[in-house]
Amino acid sequence: MILTKEEYVKNLNKTVKEIKKLPLHKIDEDVKLLKRCFNIAYKNDIFRLYDFDKETQDRLKLELFSKLTPYSGNLSFLAIQILAANAIMAKNDFKRKQLFFDRKCGIAINHLRANKTYVSAVKHKNGYLLNGVLTWASGYKIFDRLLIGFHHDNKEYEVLASFKKCKGFKILETPKTFVGQSLNTINVYLENFFVKDINIVSSNDIGNYTKNKSLSKTIHFAFYGIALGAIKNLDSFTLKNSAKRKLKIIKTKFVNSKDGEELDNLRVELFNLTQNIITTGMVLNGGKSILHETHLQRYYKELIMFNSNGLNETIKNLFLNKFTEA
Repeated sequence: MILTKEEYVKNLNKTVKEIKKLPLHKIDEDVKLLKRCFNIAYKNDIFRLYDFDKETQDRLKLELFSKLTPYSGNLSFLAIQILAANAIMAKNDFKRKQLFFDRKCGIAINHLRANKTYVSAVKHKNGYLLNGVLTWASGYKIFDRLLIGFHHDNKEYEVLASFKKCKGFKILETPKTFVGQSLNTINVYLENFFVKDINIVSSNDIGNYTKNKSLSKTIHFAFYGIALGAIKNLDSFTLKNSAKRKLKIIKTKFVNSKDGEELDNLRVELFNLTQNIITTGMVLNGGKSILHETHLQRYYKELIMFNSNGLNETIKNLFLNKFTEA
């Protein structure tokens, strides 16, 4: 059954109501608790944005991150993954998309942005054998499928496979992180890992992923959700009003923008504004800001987590230039 916009928003509000009852400060470290949150959201169909046209998807995605991120940036980070996997399947009119829409799919494709090959493949009967290392594959033991990017014959591919330890799929490590430990992010060594032809989602010229990534607003939505959460936790009336005004201005800009270069610049601007809101709020709130159960310290860490996602040399240089400019 296809959702209406009203039903989707109702499901989103129901999800937030259920999640806000949980010990939010523990979600960042507890895999089982994060999985519980994800399953609540999944059960309530808030990842089913593929039911809507592109314009409606963007509006609902902004509402999703505005409401969800203040309660759990880790859950929103997983939302980015599954929404991206679903969107890629829908965009490419993948023949088996409905089957995988009913699965919990993560992604490991960001390495396609690099100017070298991290995962290569050789053609094999009815599929491919993958070799290489997948880094930063989030949602292990939460997602049951993984969209993997690889190179073959001067093209970049995306393919769906099971997200579990098996022949040719070796878990190297779960890196220790200062934020998002519950994301259960792993590195994977692929050694002649077989994937099926029927599960190939896309095949494009190398560079296609980077081109499409530049027009994404998902990170902007996540930053915006963090900023909204931070503003609610400010003690200063003056700071709260000023933050709301500045955030509204930049929100209008990124919502209306359709230019990749402008969106990259707005990402930097929005990050700096959100960071400034959080750190100024922590200073004014005083020593209690560092308590584990308070929210501003969590928003600070999650802001760094989100900004580490989807970085490329262009965005890195924008941050550097912004810092060094007179």
